[in-house]
Amino acid sequence: MTDNNKQHETQQLTDYTEARNKMNHSMMEDAQRIEGAGPPQKTDFRTLPKPLRIFGYCVMALLAAMLVFGVMTGFMD
Repeated sequence: MTDNNKQHETQQLTDYTEARNKMNHSMMEDAQRIEGAGPPQKTDFRTLPKPLRIFGYCVMALLAAMLVFGVMTGFMD
């Protein structure tokens, strides 16, 4: 009952070397190697703590409100 397609739990399921080679930032290569974090990845904001997400939403809402206020006062001249 051996299945050759199965991988051991310590083996990677996907090969990340191709993705690493696609993003070649020569200026950041040394820093990435030192940090051991690999290539830059997109941030998943859904994984951030809830208070931090709420703070971010409030900041974005304030920026949008200031933009609308600025446009409205510009037309009132």
